[in-house]
Amino acid sequence: MLGLERLARGVALAAGSIALLAAMAVDFISVAGRHLGFSLLGGTEFVQVCVVVAISSALIVATLRGAHASVHILTERLPPATARFLSRCSDLLGAILFALLAAGSFWMLSDTWGLDERTDILGIPLAPARILWTAALAATALIFVIRALRAAKTTQPTADDLDVR
Repeated sequence: MLGLERLARGVALAAGSIALLAAMAVDFISVAGRHLGFSLLGGTEFVQVCVVVAISSALIVATLRGAHASVHILTERLPPATARFLSRCSDLLGAILFALLAAGSFWMLSDTWGLDERTDILGIPLAPARILWTAALAATALIFVIRALRAAKTTQPTADDLDVR
């Protein structure tokens, strides 16, 4: 499973990096062009599509690394077994949140599927970006579920768990 996680993280990191570099390049050309007397039509639309790719990738990478923001004011004062239990609960709540976001995104995708939505200037189809975003949300929910199940399976009581304070 670790090999698959490493592959997923690498692919997401590469896709997000390429998307950010492409967005920066297009934005640079657009700004430089305005100063040189020409405009880059559709630059904003292209940047918006790149941002969807970058954010989707960043969401998956952050989840795989366990790098989402968290506050430990309460849990660091709890017994280790209780802290681990709350961590598993947090993972399950994260899974529920991202599953609901994926469901809402899928609903929006299905409602607009037959409309052939496209950007105004370049005519970039929006469905692929919506599919990518929905898949990233669903993958994030799945990662949280796997993390919670893995923690529940590997958690063994330690001497600290038996320590009464």
